Amino acid sequence: VTLPILACNETTEQHDDQRELPFDMLDSIFLFLPVPSILLHLYRISNNSIVRRTTAHQVSPSSSSSLNVQSALEKDGNAATPSHISTSFPLGKKQRSTLTLLEHINLNVPNHNYILDFYLHILGMGIDPRHAIPKNVASGYGMVWANCGATQFHLVFGEEAQVVPGRIGLSYDDLEGLKGRLKRYDQGAGEGECEEVKKERPFESYSIDVDDHSKSECVRIVDRYGNVFCCNRLSDNDDCDNDELIRAVRQPVLTNTMLTSADVQNNSNNYRSSSVLRQFAMQETTTDCRAIQYVEFYVPPNTAAQIADFYSSVFGAPTDIVTVPSPRNDDHDPDNNPASSSSDTGDKNDTPTNIAIIGIGSIDPTTGKTSQSLLFRETPLPIPPYDGHHIALYVPDFSAAFHSCVDVGVVWVNPRYKDKAMTLNGAKRWKQFRFKDILDLETGRIVFELEHEVRSVEHGGWTGLVRRK
Repeated sequence: VTLPILACNETTEQHDDQRELPFDMLDSIFLFLPVPSILLHLYRISNNSIVRRTTAHQVSPSSSSSLNVQSALEKDGNAATPSHISTSFPLGKKQRSTLTLLEHINLNVPNHNYILDFYLHILGMGIDPRHAIPKNVASGYGMVWANCGATQFHLVFGEEAQVVPGRIGLSYDDLEGLKGRLKRYDQGAGEGECEEVKKERPFESYSIDVDDHSKSECVRIVDRYGNVFCCNRLSDNDDCDNDELIRAVRQPVLTNTMLTSADVQNNSNNYRSSSVLRQFAMQETTTDCRAIQYVEFYVPPNTAAQIADFYSSVFGAPTDIVTVPSPRNDDHDPDNNPASSSSDTGDKNDTPTNIAIIGIGSIDPTTGKTSQSLLFRETPLPIPPYDGHHIALYVPDFSAAFHSCVDVGVVWVNPRYKDKAMTLNGAKRWKQFRFKDILDLETGRIVFELEHEVRSVEHGGWTGLVRRK
């Protein structure tokens, strides 16, 4: 598949290389030389040192929101997802965000007791053959990649399960298959269900919500660890760009044909020897779940504007802010615990809720929506401490993205992984870098923590990989 990939600026990268010390030397200095935090803070804010970069592909955020929020969202705020929000990004012209793809979400899982059934059978994803060797899947403790279209979930072993404090949006051509798979577990469900039934079910609960205005359905599922998934049907307008990555490209999935191929039979890691792989291998290469559509995070009050400014200034991404009525307390509780919600104001809080929308992928010229989004919803309720989950984003101008993150002092190394990149040479070596802190750019204050794995389109995992000759 030929994809419209935004090329990196080769001239800029060559110039940057000439200014860099060798990777091993300078990266070692950054890793082992202690830097007082006050110096980093002063660096971030002194003399307006934060460079607000612009690119040819930037779409400037609107100074005042003109979002067209449909009646369901105006009613109670429960449907505050990209499916129900039209942004004020420019209409009538085909444009793309400087954030090309939200490619994966990485979560720790303590074992495979629930995740294989949940991600593969219930949600309708496929297992990635590149990480399907029996020592990963059949053993019950290794890493699993669950693929849906061009996107993935990286499910990595960890003693404590990680939970996204918010909601994960998934897109489907049709929800009937998903609803049918969920209904198989309806028998015996309810307040009096026995513990055996609960143990066999690979998810905690589900509900089907219908929007009174659009008549569209959203299937809300809570997994066994507390992650909330909102599954939506792609609307007619969502397939206007046939070249969009999340529609035109698919990650590989393990199929029955692969298990019987000569290459597999002669492989020392014989896939056919694993009953687990035979159980989860697919007949076709198309998954029922099409893509990760959005990830929504709960954030502290009065931070949405700073978060939108961070992505707009550092990455040149299209951003916007929408203000909606506060949702029902039981749906908006970050811990999914209605008992912890305040009852003083009844079902609703009178204070409006601000949501920062960060656009990813192509921009629909008709609706102004982007194909994927990050959402940051303000909440007055306590937010669980950050537990280390992360997301992966691809950017077309890798050098500019790295330098912008250096300018604001957020480039960071996660000791868990090998890609210890603190310089451009180091980032180019791994074709990726990481940052964790989202800042208020006016003060340098950390307003939210979320690890970002920022990748070049020349990374080996890029679904539309184009290598230079």
